Amino acid sequence: MKLLSFPILSLITDSSVYQNKEKMVNNITQTTKVGVNMVQIREKNLSNEEKKKLIQKIIVKTDNKPIIIINDGYELCKVFDIDGIHLPEKKINQIKNLKSTLKYDQIIGCSVHSLKSAILAEKLGANYLQFGSIFKTKSHPGQNPLGLSELKKITANINLPVIAVGGINEKNCLLPFQNGAYGIASIRSFSEQTTSRKIINKLNNGEII
Repeated sequence: MKLLSFPILSLITDSSVYQNKEKMVNNITQTTKVGVNMVQIREKNLSNEEKKKLIQKIIVKTDNKPIIIINDGYELCKVFDIDGIHLPEKKINQIKNLKSTLKYDQIIGCSVHSLKSAILAEKLGANYLQFGSIFKTKSHPGQNPLGLSELKKITANINLPVIAVGGINEKNCLLPFQNGAYGIASIRSFSEQTTSRKIINKLNNGEII
């Protein structure tokens, strides 16, 4: 298992944010060179064949250095022997079955939106949790942010790494860590190398890294 090293900086893919998939892969390649250490493949609108090609390109272009996680894709995780799988909260009960079917060193992450779900995911055997949205985000425009106080409740009661997600940018990226987060995840903030560098520099200057 690749170690979930502190701090986790997770780039969540969404090819609709980029002009094309090649541009996205190139950005992933460059951002992983400057400090992004996890890539979460989240492509709801791509076919299975397109996802296969994307996974292959990411593995090759990054020399398989970052932790590579795929959203809700057991078969693809198995075929490419990638680092793990990420489940939505509504599929939280699949964690236990996945623990017995995935390889012992593969990672299972789960999105959670409440302390109750976080406790359940930990009990079922998740390796990390992703909590949010912390701030307002374009990815979920109609969703009220859960906020930093709710994040703190999660991190104070859970013994797993918690990755904060939702509306995180170079201005607020320190706040999740100050409330117990083990990492941050973003689609847009890590979609450009300049923004990625600003976040990583701010973390360095804030003595988080």
